Amino acid sequence: MNKKDTFFHKIIMKLPNYLEKIVAAILLIGVIYGGFHLVLDAFSFTNNAADIDALEYIEKLLASAFSVIIVIEFERMLVKHSMNTIIEVLIFAIARGLVAGHEEAIYVLIRVLAIAVLLFCRKYLFKEFDFEEEQ
Repeated sequence: MNKKDTFFHKIIMKLPNYLEKIVAAILLIGVIYGGFHLVLDAFSFTNNAADIDALEYIEKLLASAFSVIIVIEFERMLVKHSMNTIIEVLIFAIARGLVAGHEEAIYVLIRVLAIAVLLFCRKYLFKEFDFEEEQ
């Protein structure tokens, strides 16, 4: 009975890691698809020059690029279990709102302060083992 409990315990402990890898693989397929469409959008400006304003086009392109980057970072966070990757995902997600969003000045200030706090935490509060990948 003890051997059986240990076997099931090992399976239960390893199953979340395998499920994370499956989700990461699905996200990788989505990133490839999104990256392909990002490239198509980047070269479609000449076709739609009369239909769309240049500023709108650049904002749409930036929003798409940041979305792809955030998913890439999230996928890396699923594969590499470290505090550093979590902070990077949060920084990219907040920065996306700064670059691609049109918000009031107070919300921009809050986002900038949030990024500053995350960078401060990464620089001064993390220890060396926080940058290493968990096994």
